[in-house]
Amino acid sequence: MDYDKEYIDSMIDSFDALVRCSEDQKARPYALIPEQKGSDFRVLSIIEDSVLDFLDVSLKQTYLLLDDNSFYVCDLPKVSTTPYNTLVIQTNGSVLKSKETTTHIITRYMNYIGVNYKATMQLGKSLGIFSQCPFVCGTLCFTPLNGASRKPVSWLGLHHVQAITPHQKATYFNIDGKHELTLNVSHKTASRLVRQTKILSDSQQRMATEWLALMHHQKEFSSRPNVVTRCTVSSHFSQPLPLLSTWLMTLSFLQGRWIVQDLLKEGDPLLDLLPPEKLDDDNEINDED
Repeated sequence: MDYDKEYIDSMIDSFDALVRCSEDQKARPYALIPEQKGSDFRVLSIIEDSVLDFLDVSLKQTYLLLDDNSFYVCDLPKVSTTPYNTLVIQTNGSVLKSKETTTHIITRYMNYIGVNYKATMQLGKSLGIFSQCPFVCGTLCFTPLNGASRKPVSWLGLHHVQAITPHQKATYFNIDGKHELTLNVSHKTASRLVRQTKILSDSQQRMATEWLALMHHQKEFSSRPNVVTRCTVSSHFSQPLPLLSTWLMTLSFLQGRWIVQDLLKEGDPLLDLLPPEKLDDDNEINDED
């Protein structure tokens, strides 16, 4: 079949455009893999040492709020070439950047879902977790990759990690959505972070299960109305009910205070240095993790 010159030139131009597009995709830090539904999904290949390559393809966020898709909150290297401090990598393939620090971003997320991280660290210490305490709420598990109390650090959402593999002196993480992440932490350290998160998660779930079982038993024991069940709290009391995490942290503080009181005995001048039993905004428990 004979083709005129105009048609042949058009086909060559289309082929050249396709080749240029393919070469352009190779230069980017992600690949485009067509899904069955016809939409494109970015499969990310992330290496900690070259994470700055994502800045040009990331979306700017002024007040960044994490969501269910967030799996890597990356503290960027302090270089003068960029004003940004944080990259957030999502399982849907999008990359977000912000001038905020990772500390501001992770704290906003904790407040958003209503978790007191100080209380979580207190519980962690009771379980022998004294550094890099994970932030756990149900199945949600973020772990800091370094000590998180003195400076901004990167956080990894272990609830999106399917497997970890030693890779030279680093660790390779298989992430939901076929993403891959290589971090400059040893496999031994990564395994410790996973174990710590598992211990804290199991402890929280056991506490919740035991409390629910106890409450169910008491409800079965007596369901008759009484002065307590008929009392309307809002009309009789102005004191707000504390969150479970706040109550646990206060209980730990009071137990420690009572132990010190028993050791010092009555009349010891050091008793005057103890903080008051009531915690307020000026008497918070600070963690020096």
